[in-house]
Amino acid sequence: MAEPTYEELQRRVGELEKMVNFKISPQEFYFDTRDLIYFKGYRDWSLDLYDRKIEDITGYELEEFLDRKVKWLDIVYDKDKEIARDAVKQALKTDKYYLAEYRIVKKSGDLSWIKIRGFITTDANGDFLSVRGVLNDVTLEQYGKLTFESKGGGLTWTNSLKDGLYIISKDHRIVFMNQTLIDLVGDHIGEVCYEALFDRETPCPWSIMNQVGDEDSCFLQEYNLPKSRKIFQVRSIPIKLEDGSIGKLGHLKDITETRKLELEVEEFAGRQRAIEDAANRAELGIFILQDHEGIEARFRYANNAFSTITGYEYLELLNKNLADLVHPRNQQEAMERYQLRQRGETLEQAYEIDMVRKDGMPITVHGSFALSNHEGKVATIGFLRDITERKKGEKALWRSQRLASVGRLAAEIAHEMNNPLTSVLTFCKLATGILKQEPFPEQRLSDLRNYISYLHSETERCANISRNLLDFSRQSEIEIRENDINEILDKTLTILRHRAGLDEIKIYTDYAAELPFLSCDFKRLQQAFVNILWNAIEAMPEGGTLTVTSNFDREKDRIEIQVSDTGLGIPEDDVEKIFEPFFTSKADGKGVGLGLSVAYGIIRQHHGEIHIHSKVGEGTRFS
Repeated sequence: MAEPTYEELQRRVGELEKMVNFKISPQEFYFDTRDLIYFKGYRDWSLDLYDRKIEDITGYELEEFLDRKVKWLDIVYDKDKEIARDAVKQALKTDKYYLAEYRIVKKSGDLSWIKIRGFITTDANGDFLSVRGVLNDVTLEQYGKLTFESKGGGLTWTNSLKDGLYIISKDHRIVFMNQTLIDLVGDHIGEVCYEALFDRETPCPWSIMNQVGDEDSCFLQEYNLPKSRKIFQVRSIPIKLEDGSIGKLGHLKDITETRKLELEVEEFAGRQRAIEDAANRAELGIFILQDHEGIEARFRYANNAFSTITGYEYLELLNKNLADLVHPRNQQEAMERYQLRQRGETLEQAYEIDMVRKDGMPITVHGSFALSNHEGKVATIGFLRDITERKKGEKALWRSQRLASVGRLAAEIAHEMNNPLTSVLTFCKLATGILKQEPFPEQRLSDLRNYISYLHSETERCANISRNLLDFSRQSEIEIRENDINEILDKTLTILRHRAGLDEIKIYTDYAAELPFLSCDFKRLQQAFVNILWNAIEAMPEGGTLTVTSNFDREKDRIEIQVSDTGLGIPEDDVEKIFEPFFTSKADGKGVGLGLSVAYGIIRQHHGEIHIHSKVGEGTRFS
């Protein structure tokens, strides 16, 4: 498409200037520009409208126009259709300014006068493309141009109007009231209007008598009508009475509900401002996501804290979507969760997710999400807290606690390895004794073979013990993979069997077959099990039974693990505090109270739950 010339641009600017300056007269300004309805019209007489006031003027719903069920020419009075068409033709021949007054047929069948003006846009050939402008109801003004005598008293049509009408003489006495006004305040024909209707001692400002057609002849004001306890918009228009004198046609429009709604809107806006102000003061990052303008999960709102957390300014965020801020390894999961939530499916509301700040720094946040509504459409509201530093602290705590566990296990394993090493030394001495004999005793060859076999098996036993300890103590980053939960439990118990055996504790396992694999970090989950199992073992100093079971709950779609002991049990007052950091009921030097706290944190990181049931003297069950 060719670029427009300078002359073409000048022409368009001129058209826009004309469109802005709609030549609204002083009289029209008195009739309150809030009654003007803005529109855009097309060649087929369909309209785009932006105001429900069209429903009051025409009786048709706004959607009937927007859905093209009703077109403007359809409701123009048959005898006035040519006036409407000619006004378009005339505008195209001149300055493209469109101005017309004609009647329309309301949905009720009543006639109303409409004033419509606007500016026509044309194509390169000068043909009509569209018209932008305003329209308003001028029915009262049209009747105000007539004399009271010419109406012949035929004002019965006004009784069907929902607004009140009255006519006063030059001495301010009421000469006519329509039935609507009579029903509202009573019949006061013949009385002084400002006393009877408005409870005033002096004439109303809008009752000043002007000449018909005078530019200052129209008046508009809001007034509380004492006898009705309602708010009215009062308009007055000069009218010539049958004796030739000038009177006033008054129009009372009940705007009580409108003002109530405006007050409610103001109060709502005030609450919204208060909420937004509170949101911007909050440390919690708050945001709203919504599919908007073809972009999925687009940011529609974010508070100051969210900008601080992510490094993006508010306006920058409005041009981004969720995937733009989420770490690549979490993008697919985050978008899938958003899509499921938008469809109304029930999801876990809170979880941890990795994001990337504007400066490229990765951060970890704890997010809570819920389905909401924004501007009449489904949306997701989210709350974020930056937990990057907390995660670093947890990682350091986990490592220190793991080292503490390694220290405890090393001492126990040293005892466990003592037996096979003693056997190795014994069989080495026996084998050496045979080999030193001269000549070599052939009859002892089978004994030598047995000794070497024993040496091999005992050495393998030592190697397995040390390998398990090394695997457990090795530092590693978080690594989420599909793992067999039964295998993790088995390898954990292998490390602890000797410690349990020292206190004559019997271990029983009952694993469900064919458990589904679990997405988890093998080492961290093993650490959690070590802490829980060690706690159970230490609760049975006089011996007992340790039972470990696994099961799959198909209805809840989750794996359940139980660790039960027949130990001392935990006092009821301590049960609620058992997972608190540094809480311990052990004697000094026996523990710092981090084991179960770390286990709790690891289980929660894996979106799991941990519960405890204990009774003093009977034992404890973790599940």
